[in-house]
Amino acid sequence: MPKRTTITHEPRDLYRRLSRWFAQNARPLPWRGKTDPYEIWISEIMLVQTTGVVAAKRYPRFLKRFPTLQSLARARIDSVMKEWEGLGYYHRARFLHQAARTLMSQHKGVFPSTYDDIRALPGVGDYVAAAIANFSFGARVPAIDANVARVAARIFGITGDVRSSAVRRATYKALEQAMTVGKGSIWTDSLIELGALICSPRNPKCGLCPMQEICRAGTSGKTAEYGLPKPPDQRKTVAVACGIVRRRDGRILIAQRPETGLLPNLWEFPGGKRDGNERLAETCRREIREELGITVNVGERRLIVRHAYSHYTVRLHVFECRYRSGTPKTIGCQRWRWVKPSELQRYAFPKANHAIIEMIQEDCR
Repeated sequence: MPKRTTITHEPRDLYRRLSRWFAQNARPLPWRGKTDPYEIWISEIMLVQTTGVVAAKRYPRFLKRFPTLQSLARARIDSVMKEWEGLGYYHRARFLHQAARTLMSQHKGVFPSTYDDIRALPGVGDYVAAAIANFSFGARVPAIDANVARVAARIFGITGDVRSSAVRRATYKALEQAMTVGKGSIWTDSLIELGALICSPRNPKCGLCPMQEICRAGTSGKTAEYGLPKPPDQRKTVAVACGIVRRRDGRILIAQRPETGLLPNLWEFPGGKRDGNERLAETCRREIREELGITVNVGERRLIVRHAYSHYTVRLHVFECRYRSGTPKTIGCQRWRWVKPSELQRYAFPKANHAIIEMIQEDCR
């Protein structure tokens, strides 16, 4: 007869299980064990919408480029955006720069130590503020990201869409009651790590989990009913056309996106969304005229790039274009420049444009 277990969520038992497992299984990530709030802040912002594997590669490079709060605040936004290139969700880099300057001007370069003051910084949400408070200042505040939300919902048996406000409130309350003992940094680190290594969204490794005897989802055998969001609606596809606009001297026209909206401050090859059922070559011609006030001859389609965003997918159709007439104007962009193909690497472009740059540089070889 199998041994009967009692499900308990006594804080000391939870903490003992989590901390012991974490000590034996934690991955050696570059930000792990750090307490400096600047370094913690950079890692947490980078990890929002970026996988741990990618962030682990880019984090040391970012800190080498901007080793201190002062160096980040003094930097030009273009330099910060260029260093962020390839990490996606570029508004994070813009908020980092803005917050660094706020810390210098309003906090004399000293990172605030309370959750509320950290939360008030530009671009800092509930999770990031709690994580900084836990790791840098010893607070015990629930820091709930996707991993923690899933793990906690399963341990405490909280049903419903994990992204809903009701489930988030219940999760926060359960963790707040549990985090009355131990170190806040261990709670946060171990829950995140458990979600990353063991308690995955699909097919969690319950047999390896330190919480298997006390997890309500695991003991019920119905883990799929806990800690998951509602299935998303089918992602729509948007057709976009852009042009590699060349001048007679071989220079290529690039434009900088506005400071607000999607992909702020990044440079791109001019173009935009298809209007109805118009021909994609016409989309390219029209968008360049509307964005920069010039006319171009649209030639062959050189490339199709497929890129997925959070709620939709873009099919970017890239056309070879020849500059015809007009003086470029900042109608739908911040700035424009004619650059040599070899100079494209100096500018920060969205990830979808990287394949275009590679193709242009291949043409020059």
